[in-house]
Amino acid sequence: MKISQRFAFSLLMCAGVMFAAPIASAQEGMRPVGQLTYTPAPVEMQTGVFQLRPEDRDIRTMRIEARGGAVDIQNVRLVYRNGESERIRVRERLRPGQSTGIIRKQNRGPLRAVEVSYIPQGQVMLVLRASAGGGGGGGEPPVATWNELGCKNVGFLIDRDVVNVSSGEFYRALRLRSTGFDIEMLDMNVRFANGQRDSYRVNAIIRSGERSRPIDLRGERRRITGIEFIYRSLGISTRKTQLCVDGLQVERD
Repeated sequence: MKISQRFAFSLLMCAGVMFAAPIASAQEGMRPVGQLTYTPAPVEMQTGVFQLRPEDRDIRTMRIEARGGAVDIQNVRLVYRNGESERIRVRERLRPGQSTGIIRKQNRGPLRAVEVSYIPQGQVMLVLRASAGGGGGGGEPPVATWNELGCKNVGFLIDRDVVNVSSGEFYRALRLRSTGFDIEMLDMNVRFANGQRDSYRVNAIIRSGERSRPIDLRGERRRITGIEFIYRSLGISTRKTQLCVDGLQVERD
């Protein structure tokens, strides 16, 4: 290497040493101002089955909890010991540690299994939490019936409507029905006879001709005087869509 080349190389090395210290010091004072998270693409719908032990077959209410990952719970099929089954539409996205709303079976009789259809967003564990719901009093469980509380004709824009309820009965859950177009239900506000109000975040699409999952009211049984809906019809047309609400009434012998 010639003397001039050696001299140039020495200058470059000195410059590198001089600039390295300020850069390292600047990096130490940096703070994170953004982040990127890799999210795997959703896989196809999966089906899992919770086989119930004999001592757990009299459960009446349940929730599904997500652990370690996110998941879209599509629907649940309750399989009874006599071979009959009941399908309940859920359509809820759960983050780690979150649970679905209360899933309540409508038929009497012990269950044999709970089948869940879901779309995992990566690795996830599902946990079935359940309760007998009526305590261990020994006698027949209360008789539950769904009664129509009222209907409203709705448009296709984001809007709100109120169904006034004149029934003097007590209810513990509500469900929604749509005829005409699919409806995206955003929120529901319930007014009770004692003057209290409760808000329920629904965020579910109710397909035409189908029902939503039961929306459990806070409290065992409550008398309702009015229900306000915030919704959006997914059909673009001047034709009206009818939105109806049913209440789950419980009668004790």
